[in-house]
Amino acid sequence: MTTMTRSSITGLYHPKPSRTSLGSPSPSLSLLDHQNSEMKTSAVRRLLYADQSGEMNSLSCVDLSKTSSSTLEQSVVQAQLKRTISCNEVMEASMKRLRAETQNTIDDLRDKNETLERSLHEAKIKISDLEHSLEKLKQSTITSNDTVTPLSIYEQQINTLQNDKLELKLQLQNSENLHSKEVTQLEQTINELKHKLTDVENQLKLNQLEQDKLQNINKETMNQSNKKTKEIEELQKRVIELELIVSTRHQTNVINQSLVDDVRRIHDLRYENEQLKKDIELLKLKCNERVLHDEELRTLRKQVDSGQGYRAVIAKQEAEITKLREQLANENKLDFI
Repeated sequence: MTTMTRSSITGLYHPKPSRTSLGSPSPSLSLLDHQNSEMKTSAVRRLLYADQSGEMNSLSCVDLSKTSSSTLEQSVVQAQLKRTISCNEVMEASMKRLRAETQNTIDDLRDKNETLERSLHEAKIKISDLEHSLEKLKQSTITSNDTVTPLSIYEQQINTLQNDKLELKLQLQNSENLHSKEVTQLEQTINELKHKLTDVENQLKLNQLEQDKLQNINKETMNQSNKKTKEIEELQKRVIELELIVSTRHQTNVINQSLVDDVRRIHDLRYENEQLKKDIELLKLKCNERVLHDEELRTLRKQVDSGQGYRAVIAKQEAEITKLREQLANENKLDFI
């Protein structure tokens, strides 16, 4: 009659094998090649039989299966790729929006400036025409021999022309005030961009320091990962030696505790190795984010340079407006005389 024994690993009951059947081969997953299901080893089956017979109670909490790291690495790379693409899209959208807003503001200011210049030119022409007409009327009132037309009519026309001249001067003054407001607004925009550029440059310096630290940590992590990998390979070799020893010593009831500790250490090192790989991926993501910040800084610098060029154009326009004011002042003096 076949005797039954309970496994301390699975909790199931198995028929207790005889001593002569312990060395028989049986299908099992390989410890070294998890993906090749055709390569089997009989050592794990012998360990299972030894556990069923009560000879390996100390190995009840040890799992000798090797997890495949290629799938995990592929998933980490895919996650990193998706995150990088999304960050890149967000940064490109922000840069396009900022560039469009700045360009629209500059275009609006240019249009307003051109409108004001045309208004100033038209006002100047009207003033000169009115002054010329006024001079003609004055001369005509002095040299005219027409006794039918009363002098009051010419005086009314002169007053009307003077009122028109005052209105045009007011319009010119309003245009100059509006132009000065637009210039002030543009200067404020340029100053704000300069402050933003300074803040971004300071942030870039801090990010550069953090990036250097992350690179050092990344190097240390890679070294630790390589070291852990070598230790895992050495421990795997010892596991193979353990399987060979168990196959030749199937009648021995005592298992060396140091070998069990080595197996446990394999699993601990595997877990630590996976954690180190995840840390490396996170460090790479942070480095990519620093590169995106550098590109944004270059864009802001170009915008500030274009704003300074437009400021020089505004300075020329202000000089022209000053000349116009001086001419108007001289003309007013002449009118007063």
